[in-house]
Amino acid sequence: MEYKIGEVSKILNISKEMIRYYEKQGILKPSRKEDNNYRTYSVMDVFLLMEIIRYQSIHFGIKDISELLNEHYLENYAQHLYQYYQEIDQDIIKKILLKERVKELAERIETCKFNLGKYWVKNIPAYQLVFLTNGKGDDYDKLQISIENRNLLFSKERMVYVESMVLFEKEKETWWYGMEERYIESLQLSFKDEKYLKKQLCLCTMIDMGGIGCFNRNQLENILNEMKDEYQIVGTPRGIIVGRGYEGENFQRIMEIQIPIALKH
Repeated sequence: MEYKIGEVSKILNISKEMIRYYEKQGILKPSRKEDNNYRTYSVMDVFLLMEIIRYQSIHFGIKDISELLNEHYLENYAQHLYQYYQEIDQDIIKKILLKERVKELAERIETCKFNLGKYWVKNIPAYQLVFLTNGKGDDYDKLQISIENRNLLFSKERMVYVESMVLFEKEKETWWYGMEERYIESLQLSFKDEKYLKKQLCLCTMIDMGGIGCFNRNQLENILNEMKDEYQIVGTPRGIIVGRGYEGENFQRIMEIQIPIALKH
């Protein structure tokens, strides 16, 4: 039984151009009729094409398929499958990490309006911070992020794990991009000239920073005054930007304040 290229194309749901490409690469070698030089494909040719489609479904490239079929078939096939298995395993780890992060962000956004002005205590994980700029209120100096750190941070795959953070120093605010250490380890990143924040127990609240130009640290000072009788501050207060956008006619900038604390004795 012999088939024309159009028939094979319909059987396997692939284009004629792709079949010809396989032939050009030396993977497929159909017969040609002597009278008109037309290609004809045997059942074995169709079976081979089925196998080629199968190989591609498990991430064999065309060159890999050619090498596989022509030399050390069993060894190369097994080696490729184990390599693909490891790639899938790494992809699953990354997808689980991403799933956890997206859930975390969703829960924070969903609950932030209920937590405005409310207080709770939680363990804040360790972070590495990459410096952005100095500021005071809504006035900022020139951005200073390095090229190396830009290349690491500014990608679709990594920015989801990044927090926009401010440290409330004595006389100014310093702005950073922060990432939890567990994400850095899982993504195998290494930042240049980073700052380290250890895991700390923090008193947390949500504030609305208001419209552009309205933010100042008086909101923080009010929080510090409310807590001073009960807690001792044991680190630099900081804030994480939760979201920016309009709610009705009002532009909101929600920040989660985190104040490292210990109980007063």
